Amino acid sequence: MAASPPRTSHLSRQLDLAQLAAELQAPIGLRAVVLGTDALDDLTGLVPAGASVAVLTDGVAKRRGERDLLQEVERRLRGPAVTTVVLGGPSGRVHADKATLTDATQRCAGVSWIVTVGSGTLADIGKAVSTRLDDVSHVVVQTATSVNGFADDQSVLLVDGVKRTTRTRWPDFLIADADVLTGAPAALNVAGVGDLLAMFTAPADWRLAHMLGMADSYSAGAVALARRHGPEVLSLAPRVAQGDPVAVTKVAEVLAYSGISMGVAGTTAPASGMEHTVSHLVEMAMNRQGRDSAFHGAQVGVSTVVASALWSRVRKLLTAKVRLDFPSEGTMEERVRDAFADLDPSGAMGGECWRLYSRKLRRWSANRRALEKADWRAVDQEVAPLLGGREELAEALVAAGAPARFSELDPAPSPDLVRWALASCHLMRDRFTVADLAFFAGAWGPGDVDSVLGEAASLGGGL
Repeated sequence: MAASPPRTSHLSRQLDLAQLAAELQAPIGLRAVVLGTDALDDLTGLVPAGASVAVLTDGVAKRRGERDLLQEVERRLRGPAVTTVVLGGPSGRVHADKATLTDATQRCAGVSWIVTVGSGTLADIGKAVSTRLDDVSHVVVQTATSVNGFADDQSVLLVDGVKRTTRTRWPDFLIADADVLTGAPAALNVAGVGDLLAMFTAPADWRLAHMLGMADSYSAGAVALARRHGPEVLSLAPRVAQGDPVAVTKVAEVLAYSGISMGVAGTTAPASGMEHTVSHLVEMAMNRQGRDSAFHGAQVGVSTVVASALWSRVRKLLTAKVRLDFPSEGTMEERVRDAFADLDPSGAMGGECWRLYSRKLRRWSANRRALEKADWRAVDQEVAPLLGGREELAEALVAAGAPARFSELDPAPSPDLVRWALASCHLMRDRFTVADLAFFAGAWGPGDVDSVLGEAASLGGGL
């Protein structure tokens, strides 16, 4: 039984979800998002005293000011039936794979509440576990402004080593306490700025796909919500690295809006395009090599600068004569499987990528007559307002103290890995992005990748 929305403390505040739902004309599964100083105190009003609770977390020490965060959470739960479920090892690295989900589900079975305390991956796991257990209420205590995936009904899970966005369920409540967020590592908080920069490229990918008949839907309202406060995020970027509570709380708010936009749209497309597939491939490759990867949001920020540079080139194509290719399934299946063969010689990863890419290819071929008659100038006019200023993106990352180039990521992928991820990003899933159009227009070969990286370098990004 879900609790009523909490009484917000005098120092915290709630997003007006009812107003948002009315604006978007769509239901929002979240019951409340509580932000600001002392937001954690509202946990006491959420979870009934004596309820059976699993606190889902990882092995990383977390602080709220001078105090241990887990102890602060448990103190507010007011009951003896609280179990702490720690996932992963001492390093804190947790992957949302089948084994981890099975372990977490088994250890949380029988409780009436799950309180997830941690990062975006933990939130994804918490959402997936609460979906599997069905009649369980779920609270997310966000510990950093790292990603936008705290506030939606989707989880990024590993399927045969491939990152896949899977429909799960909304958390019932999201708590973003300023004292918790400002205590997170600066690099983790500024990663959220990088994740938010996707608002300046991903919506254009989605609009492009819809106009070309490669996406079933498009929501201008969801896009507007994802892009809400975009200029403010750019201006606040330097203060996030400094741990300014107002700036960090504002970024948490915008991340929540971004997550909600994905939930109401029924897809991550309002905030996830080519730049996210590049980040996913870099992470998948480094994990296969037994290496940790940089923070997801940091990789997205760096990839967004490159995606913006590719969009600049593709827009020039749109105002000229676009000649499209319609390759056969046999040709593309071989290409997809070859792209992932070195990463996974078993073929499972290539097979999973082909499973979804083949859907996109069949749709592309089925739309051939309409595509060959497309009004490319009209397409350009539609996508142009959804793209941010190219120079501003790298400048915002630098101002935030975040990586702007792939070589600045920690740990950094090799240049060859980056080139592979860029060249292969359109082969990973069924969603159509600017990289797909570039490929089908004959403008996404090895030389094109290097040229776009060079253009990104002139903007302050690239390798």
